[in-house]
Amino acid sequence: MKSLILSFLLLIFLSFGQNSIAQLNNQPFFSKEKDSLEIGQAALFVDHLNFTKNNEYFTKITDGYTLFGFQLMPTVKYRFTNGFSLETGAFLRKDYGAKGFEEFEPVLTARYNSGKHSILMGTLEGGLQHGMIEPFYEFENQLISRLENGLQWKYKGSKVKADAWIDWRTMIYDYSPKQEEVFGGIVASREILQAKGLNLSLDFQGTAYHKGGQIDTIPDPLITWFHAAPGFKLFYHHADHGFFRGLGLQAFVPAFLDYSFSNKLPFNKNFSPYVNVSADFSAGTLMLSYWESEGFQHYRGGRLYRTVSSSIHQPGRIEKQRRLLIIRWLSDYKLGPDIWLSTRIEPYFDLENKLWEFSHGLYINFRSKVKKPKLMP
Repeated sequence: MKSLILSFLLLIFLSFGQNSIAQLNNQPFFSKEKDSLEIGQAALFVDHLNFTKNNEYFTKITDGYTLFGFQLMPTVKYRFTNGFSLETGAFLRKDYGAKGFEEFEPVLTARYNSGKHSILMGTLEGGLQHGMIEPFYEFENQLISRLENGLQWKYKGSKVKADAWIDWRTMIYDYSPKQEEVFGGIVASREILQAKGLNLSLDFQGTAYHKGGQIDTIPDPLITWFHAAPGFKLFYHHADHGFFRGLGLQAFVPAFLDYSFSNKLPFNKNFSPYVNVSADFSAGTLMLSYWESEGFQHYRGGRLYRTVSSSIHQPGRIEKQRRLLIIRWLSDYKLGPDIWLSTRIEPYFDLENKLWEFSHGLYINFRSKVKKPKLMP
C-alpha cells in the first residue's frame, strides 16, 4: 500500500509540475529565505513564534479550547558547495500552564539546489508554507504539530511553481504497539494571466495518507485516504498604498476517496465546493469563505470541515451534511525587519445547525539571520 501512495504522488509530480500561494495570507509564518550564503559560510537562524488561539466552539463536531505558548527553533546552516548545504538545530514548543516542553526535537535538513529545483531531505519546509487549503491543512497544525520529516521537492519558475513532499509521521519497529503513518502531498500552480493588475492561476492540490504496517502487533485495519482539489485563483491588485488594495477569488473542488481495505467511514468518496472571496485593505484582509460537504474526512485538515466529530464528548459522531459560512479578518503588522504581529478573527455560521461560533488568535513571529565569516577559503 505504501508503494501505491508513492506511485500516486510520483504521478502527480510528473503530470502537473507546479505551487500555490496559501489560500490565506500566512507569509509572516513562513521560514526566512536561507539560500543567500556563500560557499564556506555559516549562519545562525532564529525562528520564534509566540501564539494564543481561542476556539469558542460548542457544537458536537469539535470542541472549544485555548492554545497558548511559544516555539523556538535555532539552527545553524553551512554551505558546502553552490548546490549543497546542511542545516541543523533544535525545535522547542512550550505550552503555558504545563510543566516542561511539549516538544524538544532535533532538526536536520540536507538541501540540494539546481537551477529552479530544490531537493530537501530530513526536516522539511512544511506547515503553512506548503500553501494548502484549510480543508487539507488546519492552521492549528502550525502551532501544535508543525514539524515534518521526510523528502521534499520544490520547483520555482517564472509562471510555474510546485511543492511536493512525503512526511513520515510515525515510525514502527518489530512488534510495535502502534501503526506507521505516512502523509504526502503536492501543491501546484500555473500562472495563465497577468495584465493590468489582474493575476489568474490554475491550481491543483493533492494529498495521500496511509496508516498501517506489517510488523505491528495491533489488529486495527489499515487506512488509506486520497484527496485532490483542482481550482483557480483570481486576484485584482489595485494599489500598494491607500485604503483599498485589491480583491481576490479562490475556488476549489476538494475530492475525497477512501481506498482502505476495510472502510470504517459511512462514505468512501465525495466532492465538496470550497470558495474564498477577499478584499484587501491597508489594515488587513476581509475574507468570506463557503464550504459544503456530504462526506469529507482528512488527516491534517481543519476540524470544522470534517464529517466525523473530533469532540471528546461525541467521538465518532457523523454529521454527513456540513455547510459553513466563515467570515475572517486577517491583519499583519510589521514591527521590525524580522518581526510580525498577526491577528486572526474568524466567526462562522453553521448553516445546518443554525448557530454562530468564533475563534480568535494573536501571534508574534520573529525570524532572523546572523551571518558568520567564512570557515574555509
